[in-house]
Amino acid sequence: MYMGTLLKSLLTLFLLVATGYVIKKINLVSDNTTDELSDVLLKVIVPCSIIASGFEGKSGDVKKLGLSFLIISLCYIAFFIISFLVFRVIVKEKGKRNISVNMCVFANTSFIGLPLTQVLFGSEGMIYAVIYNLLYNVFMFTYGIRLFDGERKEKVDIKGILLEPLTISSVLSIILFLLPIEDGGVIEDFFAAIGGVSGPLSMMLVGSWLIGMDLKKVMTKPLCYLVSLMRLLILPFIVYLVLSLFPMDEVMRNTIVLMSALPVGTLNVIFSKKYGGDATFPNETMMQSLVLSVVTIPLIVLLF
Repeated sequence: MYMGTLLKSLLTLFLLVATGYVIKKINLVSDNTTDELSDVLLKVIVPCSIIASGFEGKSGDVKKLGLSFLIISLCYIAFFIISFLVFRVIVKEKGKRNISVNMCVFANTSFIGLPLTQVLFGSEGMIYAVIYNLLYNVFMFTYGIRLFDGERKEKVDIKGILLEPLTISSVLSIILFLLPIEDGGVIEDFFAAIGGVSGPLSMMLVGSWLIGMDLKKVMTKPLCYLVSLMRLLILPFIVYLVLSLFPMDEVMRNTIVLMSALPVGTLNVIFSKKYGGDATFPNETMMQSLVLSVVTIPLIVLLF
């Protein structure tokens, strides 16, 4: 049903990534500029896109919203269980094993997932991507952070989580989704106008990240490949197979599968550094999964 539209969108995304690569390659932007644009994207543009998606909701969708919460929560729990079973056998070092598990569970849902969903499925799919990202924060900052933290058990910053722009915008979007608003008028247009930049900008930034990467080194790490295989193909394929057994909204299913097929999230690297772990391994895995996702995401999309 979506094949023509999806393939056209994916080609567009590929060209955007290539554009970002060229812009950075010819030094049209600096590293500081890309860092600043990343902050603007995550703190302003993506939150606006999330809020804009909430205006598309209808008051009769409470059951569908609740079902998506349940399914996505079960996905996260299943990812933890499957990843622990796999890496418990393969990786003996506890710290590296825990990082491997977290990289399999926590993808790049905000920077890549939300804009990609907006491009492929529009506001109809965005609400499910928003819920996926919201539950990302719940699981990452409760159990996931414990795996990074080891034995120190640092106190979770609940206030910091609640005040995150992505968290606030996600909650607002869900509230708007449930309200019987037919037309948000100028306010809706405002958030949609800013949020519409999220897809192109995020993909161009991804392209800029590829500059300076030692691809030969990154692409020759067996354990990195195993994590990437789990994150990009095995786990999303399991999700697709299971969800295909039940009658459900097609956009909901496809969005959940897409969000399950994204490359490793950047927080895995950030928290590895923060808690004194091996930051080289997650950084190499994140970059490898990013490169491989250019091929694997279209493969997953073919299932739709």
